[in-house]
Amino acid sequence: MPSARVQAGGGGSGRFKRALLRNLILGLRKGGVASGEMGFHERKSAIKRAADAALAAARGAAPCWSRSLAAELAQAPQQHRSPPSPSPRKMICRKIVRRSLIRRRRRPIRPANNTTAATTKAYGGGGGGGGVARAMVRKRASVLKEIVPGGKALDMCALLGETLDYAVSLKAQVDVMQLLVRTLQEQKLKNSGN
Repeated sequence: MPSARVQAGGGGSGRFKRALLRNLILGLRKGGVASGEMGFHERKSAIKRAADAALAAARGAAPCWSRSLAAELAQAPQQHRSPPSPSPRKMICRKIVRRSLIRRRRRPIRPANNTTAATTKAYGGGGGGGGVARAMVRKRASVLKEIVPGGKALDMCALLGETLDYAVSLKAQVDVMQLLVRTLQEQKLKNSGN
């Protein structure tokens, strides 16, 4: 199984990266990205569509995010998929969470022999500390459902599996796109040197 092992760059197998690269190059050609008539935003949108389509095609129909991404691209072929902009309320929630984490770090650690009820409650045992943790998990899960294509229809366990698969695939996509950029830059330097 030498073709299925992970390469030094991490994030996906060599076979997956080759399929991704092949699909990306075909998508870029089909989208006419190299044409001079395209503006910056049109080119950026075309590259994003080609990269998303290549990722979904290379991964296949096994994961839910892949099918959802392919369906999304088929429905609106000219619109690019942009991440949802955070609402002011979510930004405030992030600030509150960040502030509470900083306060928690500043709290002095109590000695191990002091096992009073107050200590147990303060460090997540007993009392109502679980409600805050559950609320944070729910908020983070809702954010993941927004990020992962098709995540809104998944339960927590499936969402975590899909998120992991999507993150690994995105890492492979970044590796492939960086390889493509390096190759094109080297080619450009060779041509300009001659």
